[in-house]
Amino acid sequence: MKRYAMILGAVLLVLALSGCGKKAVVTVSDRGVVTQVETRLPRTVAKILEDAQITLGAEDVVNPSADTKMEEEGEIVISRCNHVKLTVDGETKDVTMTGGTVADLLAQQGVTLTEFQAVSPAEVTWLTEGMEVVVTSSLQVTLVHDGKEEQKELPVGTVADALEAFGVKAEELDRIEPALTEPLSHKMKIVLVRVTQEEVTETEEIAYETERKNDSSIDKGKEKTKTEGVNGEKELVYLVTYADGKEESRELLSEKVVKEPVNEVILVGTKKKSETTTKSADKEETTKRHEINRIAVPNCDDPNHGYYEIYYSDGTVEYVEY
Repeated sequence: MKRYAMILGAVLLVLALSGCGKKAVVTVSDRGVVTQVETRLPRTVAKILEDAQITLGAEDVVNPSADTKMEEEGEIVISRCNHVKLTVDGETKDVTMTGGTVADLLAQQGVTLTEFQAVSPAEVTWLTEGMEVVVTSSLQVTLVHDGKEEQKELPVGTVADALEAFGVKAEELDRIEPALTEPLSHKMKIVLVRVTQEEVTETEEIAYETERKNDSSIDKGKEKTKTEGVNGEKELVYLVTYADGKEESRELLSEKVVKEPVNEVILVGTKKKSETTTKSADKEETTKRHEINRIAVPNCDDPNHGYYEIYYSDGTVEYVEY
C-alpha cells in the first residue's frame, strides 16, 4: 500500500511538471505585431503573456482582461497607453491615447487632413510612447525675384520663411509684397523688388539774360551788341532710386553754381537824325531826279549864308541851306 502511494505521488508530480490541459495556440496582437503563443488551456491571459515574455505597462489595456482564464484558442489584444506630442501647423500639444495609429490620433483630435496637408509619421503608423506626430500644410508658393519666377511646395509659415526656403535674401531697401510677416497661403505669389540708391552729379546750363540799354550816340532805330551773352553752369547732386535696375525717382540733394552766366547787353540807339543829314540824304535822292536849275538866294544879313532853290526834272523844288 505504501509503495502504491509513492507511485501515485510520482505520477502527479510528472503531470504537475509537464502541465495539464490541452495544447492550444493563442494569438497576441500588440501595436500591429502579431505573436503566436503555444500554451495549454485553460490559462489566464496574464500567464499566457508572461510565457510569451510580453510585459504590460501600468496604463496599458488588455482584452480580454489579464485575469480572464482562456478555455479556448483565441486572440489577446494589447492597447498600449502612449503619451505623444501632436503638432498641427506649428502648434504643439501633449496627448495621451490608448492604442491606435496616427490616423486614430488625428480622428480623436478632430484633425482632418486636406489635400495640401501631410502628416509624419504616416497615418498607418502605430503610436508609441514619446512619439512626435507633426501635421504640416503643403502650400504652392511662387516667388518673383531678380528677373525670374520660381515655385515651391512649402509648409505653413510666413513670407520670411518662404524667402529662406527659396534661398533668397532681401536687402534693407528691397520691397516685398506681401509683407515678410504675412502668413503663407496656397498659390500665393510673392514679389521681391530689388531697390538700390546712388548719388548722381549732373551739370545744367544757366541761360544768360538779355539787357537792352538806350544809347544816345547811336541813331534811333539802330542797335549794337555791346556784350555777347554766355551761358553759365550749375552742378546738381541727386539721390536716384532704382527698382529692379530701372530709375524710379530722384531727389535733389544740393545744387551750386560753378560758372556764372554773362548777360548779353544790346545798345539801343536814341539819337535823332540831324537836319543836315536829312537834307543831304534828300539831296542825293533829288540828284537822282536830275537837277535842272539851282538858284542861290543869299542871306541879307550875311552874304556867305543863304539857301539854294533847286529845280528837278520831276517838277519838284527843294531848298537847301549853304
